[in-house]
Amino acid sequence: MTELSQLKFFYKLKNVNRSNSVSERKESSAEHCWSCLVLADYLLKKIKQKLDAIKVYEMLMYHDLVEVETGDICISNVDGRKDKKESEQKALHKLKNKVPSLLQKKIVDLFSEFEEAKTPEAKFCKAIDALDAEIHEMDYKQDWKGWKEEFLRKNKEHLFDDFPEMKELFEETIKYARDNGYFNQ
Repeated sequence: MTELSQLKFFYKLKNVNRSNSVSERKESSAEHCWSCLVLADYLLKKIKQKLDAIKVYEMLMYHDLVEVETGDICISNVDGRKDKKESEQKALHKLKNKVPSLLQKKIVDLFSEFEEAKTPEAKFCKAIDALDAEIHEMDYKQDWKGWKEEFLRKNKEHLFDDFPEMKELFEETIKYARDNGYFNQ
């Protein structure tokens, strides 16, 4: 595999569709990664903790790369998420040889750190990943059909425990959704 074809592998993330809408189409995982980066840039300046910004940016840049192999699995797809970790580990192993050798170890290490969510940077990135979807979907009420506040709280609220400034934004999205009938569809 040439360097050019290895670099082109990253571009495949643009073709992975998420369940979130963008106008009349679905959001790509690449678009999601970009908006996570913007959100992180803002929130790194707002939170009290001092985090390694470069590590945060790199983790968010690569956190969904395995989706080139697995596709995106929405948080509400309970059956699809049962084997998510295993399929993502297989995908990570496969993609190692599809990306430039200069980045292979970095991508594997960052993905593993993100998934384990033990470092402050990984916890921050997990929270960003969750919050980005909520903010994005505020413009697409139809995508909330069948969603319940309790489900979002159960699956996401704990991610913000270490970051009160982010929890405020999460609560604001929940309030907006509740006040505007997003949960009553």
